[in-house]
Amino acid sequence: MTTRSANEWREFWATRGERELAELLGDLAPHATRVATLLGSRAPRSALAAELGRIKGTTPDHELARRIGDWFERA
Repeated sequence: MTTRSANEWREFWATRGERELAELLGDLAPHATRVATLLGSRAPRSALAAELGRIKGTTPDHELARRIGDWFERA
């Protein structure tokens, strides 16, 4: 994953990040900002999985966290 400056992060988010993350999240897209905050802070995937579980009201979603993490690392 490339480290982005604050300006680069805002540009990425505005030009494609928000849209691509929403596609990955599907029905959870209204919570994209919560997920993006974790990604931007370089939170571990376990934290992302736990947050996705809280959003869904279930156990941590490690599979979705993996897919989102892989996407973010390639972005």
